[in-house]
Amino acid sequence: MTYIIQGFKNISFIIKSFLIVILVIMPDVLLAQEDISIRDFRIPETKFQRLTGSLSGGWNRTDHNYTDYSFGALQDHYSSLSKYSNYKTALAYNFASFNESNSLEIGAQLSGGLTYQSGNGSYSYAAPYYESSQLQEYYSVSISPDIRYSNYLVPDTWFWFTEGSGEYSYTQNMENFNVYFSDGSDFFDSTYTKNCYLNAVIGGGVGYGKLRDGSSVFAVLRILDKLVEDSMLVRTLTKDEVLRIVDIFERKVEFVYSQEKYTKFFMEDIFILLQEMDVLRDNYVTAYSVLRAVEVISEQIEPRLFGWRARISIQRKFTEEIDARDLSGSGSYTSDYLWYFRDYFSFSFDCGYPVTLNLQVNSNFSLNVPRIDYQRKIDYRFQITGIYQIGERIDAAISGSIIRSTLPYQSASENEFLRYIRYNTGISFRFFIENNVSFNTSCSYSEQYRDRYSLFNSGNSNYRFPTIEFGLTYRFL
Repeated sequence: MTYIIQGFKNISFIIKSFLIVILVIMPDVLLAQEDISIRDFRIPETKFQRLTGSLSGGWNRTDHNYTDYSFGALQDHYSSLSKYSNYKTALAYNFASFNESNSLEIGAQLSGGLTYQSGNGSYSYAAPYYESSQLQEYYSVSISPDIRYSNYLVPDTWFWFTEGSGEYSYTQNMENFNVYFSDGSDFFDSTYTKNCYLNAVIGGGVGYGKLRDGSSVFAVLRILDKLVEDSMLVRTLTKDEVLRIVDIFERKVEFVYSQEKYTKFFMEDIFILLQEMDVLRDNYVTAYSVLRAVEVISEQIEPRLFGWRARISIQRKFTEEIDARDLSGSGSYTSDYLWYFRDYFSFSFDCGYPVTLNLQVNSNFSLNVPRIDYQRKIDYRFQITGIYQIGERIDAAISGSIIRSTLPYQSASENEFLRYIRYNTGISFRFFIENNVSFNTSCSYSEQYRDRYSLFNSGNSNYRFPTIEFGLTYRFL
């Protein structure tokens, strides 16, 4: 109960902080009278798919010799030869089809790796002389599929949805070590470890409301502002004309998945449309203005969500984990097996409101109630974020969150589990130095409380995380 009361206090503090920020910048809100609003955006019909694969590897050989003399006599000698090689492969598939009425998203990624290392050496220190050899192999493979589908029964109001995701990973490490002494004796040792992890979640339910992302409207208006500043436009575009450009910009993901270097094709379509509208001065654009427009694509525009959406669903989560260890030198073998499934009742609420083109507020809340032992194992998450673009190259964000989660503890017993609750609040700034380079700084404070429920080892602990971070970000693509 103490944690819940503390949580409400933190929520009250977060809400007060947002009210102060909004009041400070309210003059901008009152003066913003755009002809077009982010809330005018509608999702166009979009479809794309892509399959990519990669393969990489490396090889290394190392020779090492060491000799030590003392008073002219050989004291010790060591020589070794080691070989190291690794191979990695990945296969990824993405498919998406969505419009105002329904959406389907399918994704899967398969990756694997092999590391192989061998070595041998000889060593002598007066006596005895011995030789050694070592072999190590490490394998890993993982696959992460997910699928989501939703369909509106009544436009912009009632919809149903189903979703599923999974993760499977397998890792194995083997190491053999042999030593042969000059007197004929030898020594052999090996270690073997493996881990197999499977996690899957399936669910479905119904929802009410509509949530859209108007980031494409924001980006198009940014491009048009740059063209106006460069005196490239002979008149102001109508609302319908702007939305036609927005329709192209929203399909940017199609260009990304169909072209390796999509920018030139994407911008070509936008400027061809501007030419058809007869709004470009002398029907052309300078190279400088084109580059300024391309900058918008490089900017990491935060989601401009608007509307709200509530969802209710039933979910089942499966988890299986196998951990095995074999140490031949000590003659010990241990194996742990964990298997369990949980049924959840899930409720979520998402909302977003673009106060102006420069001010955005996003919030989401989710609640998971397990079928068994729900009194102690309710999980929830609340997060609210305010984003304000101070200038062309700098923006700020203030955020707060409360998260409670439950995990099993050492066994699948319902009476043994860990429960976490974490409070976090922070503020961050981002400044674009160049098109693809940004400087980031943030200040945050977090508190985490952990309760351990066990038949023989109960307890609790708490942590506090004041954090200040600075960093540079470079965007490759």
